[in-house]
Amino acid sequence: MDIAKLDRFMQARPAPEEGVRWLAPFEPPLVLEGFAFFEQDGAYRRLPLDSDAVFSRAGRAALTELGTNTAGGCIRFRSSTGRVLVRARLAAACAMHHMPSTGQGGFDCYLRRPGGAWRYAGPSVFGHGETAYTAALWSGGDREEKEFLIHFPLYMGVKEVWVGVDADASVAAPAPRAVSGAAAVYGTSIDQGGCASHPGMAFPAILARALDVQIYNFGFSGNACLEPEMADVLARVPGLRLLVVDAEANAGPLGCLGRLPAFLARLRAACPRLPILVVSAPLGPLEAQQPNRVAQKDAWRAAQRDAVEQARAGGDANIAFLDGRTLWPDGGEEYTVDGVHPTDLGFYFMARGLLPVLLPYLTEE
Repeated sequence: MDIAKLDRFMQARPAPEEGVRWLAPFEPPLVLEGFAFFEQDGAYRRLPLDSDAVFSRAGRAALTELGTNTAGGCIRFRSSTGRVLVRARLAAACAMHHMPSTGQGGFDCYLRRPGGAWRYAGPSVFGHGETAYTAALWSGGDREEKEFLIHFPLYMGVKEVWVGVDADASVAAPAPRAVSGAAAVYGTSIDQGGCASHPGMAFPAILARALDVQIYNFGFSGNACLEPEMADVLARVPGLRLLVVDAEANAGPLGCLGRLPAFLARLRAACPRLPILVVSAPLGPLEAQQPNRVAQKDAWRAAQRDAVEQARAGGDANIAFLDGRTLWPDGGEEYTVDGVHPTDLGFYFMARGLLPVLLPYLTEE
């Protein structure tokens, strides 16, 4: 069945480019965020280029590959344009079996009118197997000046991207973030955004909009292994005000959760005052089906709590632990795609649970 022939609303329609001005995300007045090392390397990637050899020597080349995924990247600007387009060239075709291409390799757009809140404006829709596309993110038509926020793909490398606006539209810098500096989330596929339907629904992106702060996404799908080399990279992130460590879902099953105390100590040595929040994994539907998993997750949760308490007993007042079981109501049974990776609903509840916890760390003095 070719659904595009049966339902015109599910067609990937080419975006008309007549009268469009194309803008580079990294050139003012546009503001590029979410790539901590872009100024150094000039590439849409989450890990610095000089870390590639380091991770390769450590046998962790998977991190280098995942580091080219653009989760957490975003573009902000103000404009009177009546439409917003994106022209992108991806590193590969989208091929994930349980995550839509709009989340894996798509961009999405939010807009904020004067005095209003962020509202979802639309995703990039493109043909199956395409690695280069032009898509309309928003085509509302009104010419009132408003802010736009475009999220990068969650599970894909981006070779090239341009933002299209009406040729005669004004374009200006966005309003400054309400919170200066940045936060970062380090962890697993859940933190990277698998399996959100579009990039803005990954919980770090939801939190960034709600808190009005830049949040770097260091979620590495299947590879949150608490390496000392990763601690060194995180310590280099500029302007960092808070680091969330959410590694249990990988570090527990892979047997490397015991590295957590050394990982935290290495971070603390490099960043003496950085607030660090360690978050354990929530319970999900797999635990309901396999009750023996609850005891295993109890042990992993206790190990993380003990590591934090040990650090606090040693004089570290800037570290805390959050029980992730508080993040999903009703045992999380209806909040995942496959028993592990959240749906948009699962991400919404994670963000809602984390928001009041993170807010005190990011409140301006």
